Amino acid sequence: MIKRIIFDLDDTIIKWEEKYWDSIEKALISNNIKYSKNDIQDIRNGFDNFESEYDKYIKESLLECINKYTKLNLNMNFLESGLEEFSKCTPKNLDESMIETLEYLYKKYELVILTNWFKEPQEKRLQVVNIRKYFKQIYTPQKFLMKPNKEAFLIASENKIDECIMVGDSLNCDIKGALNVGMKAIYLSEDKQESKDYITINNFNKLKEIL
Repeated sequence: MIKRIIFDLDDTIIKWEEKYWDSIEKALISNNIKYSKNDIQDIRNGFDNFESEYDKYIKESLLECINKYTKLNLNMNFLESGLEEFSKCTPKNLDESMIETLEYLYKKYELVILTNWFKEPQEKRLQVVNIRKYFKQIYTPQKFLMKPNKEAFLIASENKIDECIMVGDSLNCDIKGALNVGMKAIYLSEDKQESKDYITINNFNKLKEIL
């Protein structure tokens, strides 16, 4: 019997928009760092490639990774500024129907977040759109291995795999990661991909129909 729903955050609950990458430039400006457009792309490459090169979200590791891709020799002040800017990356308001769905699920299940990012900025983003109250816990891989590693799902489920279901938009990180520990999964995707191993939905609000 399902008692806990584990949600991914980015592109599952809060959509990531291309304009949010402006956070990099804002962090550079606030730290009085001279840069070019190529520098911004290099830094973005560092962020993008981090999860393929490291297995935990540790600030020092992320800074090290970014500096592999840029010649700017950035310091922790830049990274802290960047994380603060990223914490502001939300829409002004979530769709009302999504809030209604969360309200419905909150009354029936224990809701938690499992996200490959740092806890503080993710907490702030949920607070900004006024939905932090729906989630009992936010699990972030600063002390455990990130998705799709099994450890992430075991911790987020509190080792009660049979009582949990994962909802996410990444087939590899969220869905296959959950299936690898024997957890049920719901794939949020526009692709009309059918599988006997998991459920596919193309709209978050369809969770009310199946849970």
